Amino acid sequence: MAEPSAKPRMELLSRDQLDRIHEATLTLLERTGVKVKEPRAFALLKESGCEIEPPRELVRIPRHLVGEAIRKNLRSFPWYGRRAADTIQVGEGRTKLGPGSSCTHLIDLDTGKPRAATSKDAIDCVRLMDALEHVSINFTPVSVREHPPQAESIIELALDLNHTTKCLDGGSFNGQVARDSLRIGAILAGGEEELRKRPTLAGYVDPVSPLVHDRTMTETLLEYASMGQPLFLTCLDLAGASAPVTLAGTLVQQNAEVLSGLVIAKLANPRVPVIYGTVSSAMDLRAGTAASGGPEATLLSIASVQLAHSYGMPATACAQSDAKIPDAQAAYEKALGLAAAVWAGADLVDLYIGSFEAFNTWALEQAVIDNEVAGMVFRVADGLALDEEAFALPHLDRIGAGGNFLADQAALRFTMARLRGEHWLPALTDRRSRAAWESAASRDLRTAARERARQILKDHVVEPLDPSVARAIQAIVDEVVRRELKGRVA
Repeated sequence: MAEPSAKPRMELLSRDQLDRIHEATLTLLERTGVKVKEPRAFALLKESGCEIEPPRELVRIPRHLVGEAIRKNLRSFPWYGRRAADTIQVGEGRTKLGPGSSCTHLIDLDTGKPRAATSKDAIDCVRLMDALEHVSINFTPVSVREHPPQAESIIELALDLNHTTKCLDGGSFNGQVARDSLRIGAILAGGEEELRKRPTLAGYVDPVSPLVHDRTMTETLLEYASMGQPLFLTCLDLAGASAPVTLAGTLVQQNAEVLSGLVIAKLANPRVPVIYGTVSSAMDLRAGTAASGGPEATLLSIASVQLAHSYGMPATACAQSDAKIPDAQAAYEKALGLAAAVWAGADLVDLYIGSFEAFNTWALEQAVIDNEVAGMVFRVADGLALDEEAFALPHLDRIGAGGNFLADQAALRFTMARLRGEHWLPALTDRRSRAAWESAASRDLRTAARERARQILKDHVVEPLDPSVARAIQAIVDEVVRRELKGRVA
């Protein structure tokens, strides 16, 4: 009997190869170890029986602790949005997307030139993504320098909550920012205990390659772990620079960084859900920059997804570009990266929408294009329906050789019933004849994307926060700003 569907699947590593990478990782953690610069995390590892060298802040982690941490992690868990409709199930089999983060430049929608982002820009970015159907994770993707640095993350979180109902990252600058973010999360959830029951704000933790868990990031890890909120452990290892030039060596190093972070998280709270993340790539030794859109990043993504899933961990992968504007390079690099990640089974590609220039620049029109690319990639991922009705034999029998499926009423009803499940219907992609395209001002893709972004910003309305919740969150923001300004004066 035929399968109900056939879906594409991309794999790079065999079971034996996965085992060899894992064994090399355990050897690295036991023999070389990792630096842990946060005192509480260092103490947790010491108490658990790790071999330590305090002067060097070095910890060697035995393999049994790694195995215990892996066994305690969740393969799937809910991540709650502000509305039930925006809650996602991480690890349920369909990739969830989010925006690039902390981009230093924004492409002006009118001039097409890069500039510093304002608070209004940040709101526009978040409102736009709130309307894009393939965005599941939404937060300010650009750095806004209008606010005191220590208060910036908290101000942005409050703005995000007012302009999206989708899943959110919390502030991850250091432990204090994490604590302030979690206070806001508790207000949103209805108290700390409710927040623990309903994971709402994800913490973002980047190990420092090679093999370092620095103080501020590890503070962040411990705070989010204490509240049972989702933790991204995401590596940016550069093959040939901060990691071995060989991709296999980079994989082993990255794997050691993620698994040692997992051990710390599970020692802090065995129930915290942890996501295995990578935006690792190669260093372009000619240019002296990261090749974030290169094929090496794609290979590392596919292998990382396989490694994560072999451990029963959800995975987030890379789909990025080194382009400087929303052009053909941005399109082909991001499309290749996303397609590979989705077809490899990545649970998330959380740093994708809108960003390019190796996560340094963001554009509203790029976000619209990325959303369109995602629709196409997801359609391929859905595969072919192979149920008996899909074979359409009664219609083929009735219409026969030389017939017309558009002239037969039964065939038309069948077409309308199955069309949306079978055919991808683009919002941006132009399939008109040349004559029709020319009569409509011959818009290129970037122009069409700009126009669509402007229309969304004009029309889209975000469901507002409850006024009492908004006031309570603003009180925390005001407190954080006062504390920051007082610290500056002191």
